[in-house]
Amino acid sequence: MNPKSSPREDPRERLWRSVFFGVSAAMGGLALVDLDAGRLAGAAGDIGVACLLLSLMNQFPVVRAILDDASKREPPERPRQESERLRAADPWSDRLASVGWSLLFGSLLLRVLGVD
Repeated sequence: MNPKSSPREDPRERLWRSVFFGVSAAMGGLALVDLDAGRLAGAAGDIGVACLLLSLMNQFPVVRAILDDASKREPPERPRQESERLRAADPWSDRLASVGWSLLFGSLLLRVLGVD
């Protein structure tokens, strides 16, 4: 047995992941309701938010590093290194965030053009 627990076993990280997953599932449900009602712009925005929330699920170590370094009053080197490590480990997160922002922008554009 390894006495050191993995970062995925941290209760705070499990809570973080569960909350973001639950809220993204709710946004996906709202998107389906919007699609059923014929509101394309609302559905695109809801799916965009769901994508952004899913992309944030793996960001807890970065937040933890930022809070740790803020309490120590040291230069923010560790969060930057942690962020680079996460990008290398989970490249889908950046892609999903890009899709989310694109859908949010598309939703805004549809609303400006008058599409409901």
